[in-house]
Amino acid sequence: MKRIKEMYSHPILKIILLLLLLWFGSSIGILYLEDGELSDIKNSFWWAIVTITTVGYGDYSPETTYGRALAVILMLSGIGLVSTVTGSISSIFTTRKIMEGRGLSMIESNDHIVVCGWNENVEHLLACMSQITTQTNKDIILINDLSEDQLNSILAKFPNLNIKFVRGDYTNESTLSLASIKQASSVIVISDDSIPEDDDKTILTTLTIKNLYPQLKVVAYVTERTKIPYLKRANADEVITDENFKSFLAATHVIEPGVPQAVNQLLDVHSENRFKSEKIDEKFLGKPYIDLFNYYKNKNELCIGLYIENSAMGYEQLFSSASDADALDKFIEQKLKAAGHGLKENSIDVMINPDNDFKIKEGQGAILIV
Repeated sequence: MKRIKEMYSHPILKIILLLLLLWFGSSIGILYLEDGELSDIKNSFWWAIVTITTVGYGDYSPETTYGRALAVILMLSGIGLVSTVTGSISSIFTTRKIMEGRGLSMIESNDHIVVCGWNENVEHLLACMSQITTQTNKDIILINDLSEDQLNSILAKFPNLNIKFVRGDYTNESTLSLASIKQASSVIVISDDSIPEDDDKTILTTLTIKNLYPQLKVVAYVTERTKIPYLKRANADEVITDENFKSFLAATHVIEPGVPQAVNQLLDVHSENRFKSEKIDEKFLGKPYIDLFNYYKNKNELCIGLYIENSAMGYEQLFSSASDADALDKFIEQKLKAAGHGLKENSIDVMINPDNDFKIKEGQGAILIV
């Protein structure tokens, strides 16, 4: 009821109703003031709308003094009312466009990807998405505090991505709702490398999103490995840190030359070869892994392993397993219980290079190099 009242109180609707009233009233008025062609109701309604919109086809024209006086009033009223309607509509669209450009308006989207936060890795993330064709049809909504110039630069770099923008603090529910987070397919939360305590903001954002929408997939990036347990307790589906990767590359450059170069090539978005995952066709269920391997080999693709998504322990088990639970642990646990959600850690088990006679199971997917 409140929404209906707001709709009827809208200025544009009032003007449109006034135009309709003017059209109807002038049509009836000219019907009684004129003889001849304008005495026909169809002709009178046609004449009235043509006069109000000042189109002036000249099909019919009043001949009496009173009829012409009505026509003058109608022309002057029509100019003002029609101009007001078109101006108001243009203003609404212009304001909406400006608000969208500033990241202050509600973005209506579905099955999209939300990226909370900003650092130098986000551009690389967008570059990867632009190369993976299956993702380019999805909207990508960025939530951060970039300037308009910085945002325009990002849009220019990735014209094939449907990038949209929301400005604000992504730890707030109101800011997240502007990005239609309820309808999103997944969320990526990224810490700012230049801010020492930004990992805590990532934990809080993950906790907020998981409290609101437990089924929504959240991938969190942190700079400090010590924060990973907290993110797991906040229900993050995946946690990413680059510390291990950097150490691995440094060691293999010295001990196993060729390995880091191969890894870099597979991770390079411009390389001809890259990692890929896909669901396994039902016809391979119960069959040995070697059959699947040969199937992809014949397609000039290399199956290097299998993956399956599982659900692990609940939050009571997870928190009880930490003997030295600190204030942040207790805070996360209290928030989860207050929201009425259990913590169930979703994980993806990966099996690299399984035995040739390993039987393919339901729900498993293939990890490929293509």
